[in-house]
Amino acid sequence: MRKWFSVLALLLPVLVCRGQGEQYVTTPADRVLAETILTDLQKQRRGTDGDRMVRAAEALLGQPYVAGTLEELPDEPLCIYLTRTDCILFVETCMALVRTAGQEGEFETLAWELRQSRYRNGRRTRYEDRLHYTTEWARQQVARDVLMEVTGELGGIPLNHPVHYMSQHPEAYKRMTDVDAIAETERRINAEPSTYIPKERLGDALKGIRNGDILLFTSTVDGLDVAHCGIAKVVPGQPVRFIHASSGAKKVLLEPRTLEEYVRDRKTVSGIQVYRFR
Repeated sequence: MRKWFSVLALLLPVLVCRGQGEQYVTTPADRVLAETILTDLQKQRRGTDGDRMVRAAEALLGQPYVAGTLEELPDEPLCIYLTRTDCILFVETCMALVRTAGQEGEFETLAWELRQSRYRNGRRTRYEDRLHYTTEWARQQVARDVLMEVTGELGGIPLNHPVHYMSQHPEAYKRMTDVDAIAETERRINAEPSTYIPKERLGDALKGIRNGDILLFTSTVDGLDVAHCGIAKVVPGQPVRFIHASSGAKKVLLEPRTLEEYVRDRKTVSGIQVYRFR
């Protein structure tokens, strides 16, 4: 019985506040895993940030896919979970780990990086401040000079697929209280041009994708921008594949299909967008 209590204690979320630093919710198990990955990344002096992105992703292989972890607690706390994740949190966390390691930072730096990437302008006060649309999330990372979009140079064409799903389906978002704020966010997203690489043109773009690129899979669902996301794994002489938190496999894995096969097989995916570390 005592053993089960000790395991449960590792999994229970705890609220932590470090002086004037970040306030966040995490678990001992998540903190230990993050610190282990940070130590490993800080030892890797060779290679690119993209290579380190893949290394961080590989360190999370096998972690369970769990949707809705940010919806569990009231008041929109900053939640830091590595031991259960969904597709965008997986990508975001790997990016934050690489950024933190590059600064020789510790867990509190990781918390700061996650807040800066997850919330509009890094300010977290309510549910509507979170970057719910992946398009807005990606654009904020470009504005922060963390990422650059390379979709256009890989052969991207204009994408005409306005977002409006959240404001038109508020019943699907139990914690949303300000539909007008979400609708305003959608208007801002739609006001900026967007590009994508259609699935029928993906073959020509594959040679330009690099190890560690962030892949956003554009959606065919009316009003939704992105259906899924992952991290490209490029091995010379082999087809491009990717690592992702898979809702089908219920875990983080290296997708057994090639990137081209995956996009071809998914009816809810129209193509991809590609982002890369600056």
